[in-house]
Amino acid sequence: MRSLLKNKTLRISIYLFIVGFAAISCQCSSKQSKGEDHEHRPMTEDEQVEVQRDFLRKERESIDAYIKDRNLKVERTGLGMYYTILEDSSAIEMVETEDIVEYEYDISMLNGSLLFTSRQLGNGHIKIDKQDAEIGLHESLKKLGLGDKGLFILPSHLAFGVAGDQDRVPPKTALVYELKVVKIQKSKS
Repeated sequence: MRSLLKNKTLRISIYLFIVGFAAISCQCSSKQSKGEDHEHRPMTEDEQVEVQRDFLRKERESIDAYIKDRNLKVERTGLGMYYTILEDSSAIEMVETEDIVEYEYDISMLNGSLLFTSRQLGNGHIKIDKQDAEIGLHESLKKLGLGDKGLFILPSHLAFGVAGDQDRVPPKTALVYELKVVKIQKSKS
């Protein structure tokens, strides 16, 4: 009888252990699933705004550090572009909307990595405000006259934006454009 009672007690203990273990496993699995759902849920609009604000703050800090490290005296436009005129030719002929402009350029990242240069790729040509190109390039050239050279620091939204150029320019990258206007073909309008 004692042996039978021990066997029955042992079976009940094993049964309770298995049921308890299964219950605990289900709860842990359920918590992990909920945690995964929480990690992969879409961000709220407020969270997206906060992430963007944080990015813009860090980008501005990087640009400010670039300016400070090089002791540049720059002006800031309403669009957030920083610039300084390096060579002022006192040109009477300024770049305007619809002008076709030929320009020399060096385009680099804030860390100094040269991405594009007219010395290797040839001069650039663009119809101002009418040709598909970075907004900052159009805005930069409109600050120059024939023979002028300027340094322009473009936040990512004025350069290649969120996607970069899918080649050399990484996504969301502020860029430095050094530009010199070598020819202006005035619009006929």
